[in-house]
Amino acid sequence: MYRFSIFVLLLTVLSNSIVAQEKIVRGRIIDADTKKPIPYVNIGVFHKNIGTVSNEKGQFKFGISDNSITNDSILFSHIGYQTSKYSISQVVNPIGDIQLSPASNLLQEVIIKPKKTVKKFLGRNGKGLGLMHYNFYTYYEREVDDRLGKEVGILVSVKKNCFLNELQMHISSNEFSSLKFRLNFYKVVDGIPVDLINMKEVIFEIKNEFVGLYKLDLIPYDIFLNKEMGEIVASIQWVESAKANPKSKYFSLYSSLSPNSSCLSRTKSMAKWEKSKQDISLCFLSECD
Repeated sequence: MYRFSIFVLLLTVLSNSIVAQEKIVRGRIIDADTKKPIPYVNIGVFHKNIGTVSNEKGQFKFGISDNSITNDSILFSHIGYQTSKYSISQVVNPIGDIQLSPASNLLQEVIIKPKKTVKKFLGRNGKGLGLMHYNFYTYYEREVDDRLGKEVGILVSVKKNCFLNELQMHISSNEFSSLKFRLNFYKVVDGIPVDLINMKEVIFEIKNEFVGLYKLDLIPYDIFLNKEMGEIVASIQWVESAKANPKSKYFSLYSSLSPNSSCLSRTKSMAKWEKSKQDISLCFLSECD
């Protein structure tokens, strides 16, 4: 009985300690000039599984432990804005709205589309036998919001100049009435994504628990891949979702095992990238010279 009491006491102390270790950080991100909210801002600690993405109203919320190094900084990043950095202590204590300043407008190179092009797929354009899946849900995630900022992508070898006409992916399961992703493109160094190279933000929505071959028209975005890029990573990033029912949690793409897989993923906006032996069913219908 005495040992049991000691065990219960220790368990209670441990539980209270765990609860006390996590703080909830809340805030809102706005444009420094217009004072309007900025949706879907990437928020996180560099190379750590801490962070989230702001919602449509620029609001954000995420947990952070007391064990986090006080010298760590939280980064706020969005296409078209200068990245801002705040210490953890600044964000934990209310500081008002986070303001992001628009980045300087740079003249972009004018690309003239060649008259003769060949249509080709970049990435994996089939679902294979349909026996394997890449699931965005893992056991360690308690709620759907834990997936905000999560990314999965493919390594694309750019050997010719290509315009991306369409994104295609084979969805194997979907329990969401609405699910929004952001399409990202990254420069690659030593096989790992480093700098975001998007010139425009691409947010797309998958509605009504859609399952099957999903297609997104990319022609309006004028996405051009220069052969001088060599290799890039193209990813989809979870930014918002609405469950079909209270128990909804699954969304997955068809995949297959491959020793030479080009799949990369990370759990939060600024977390480290990890390589996987799964080839996910994600590709781009392109026009190349």
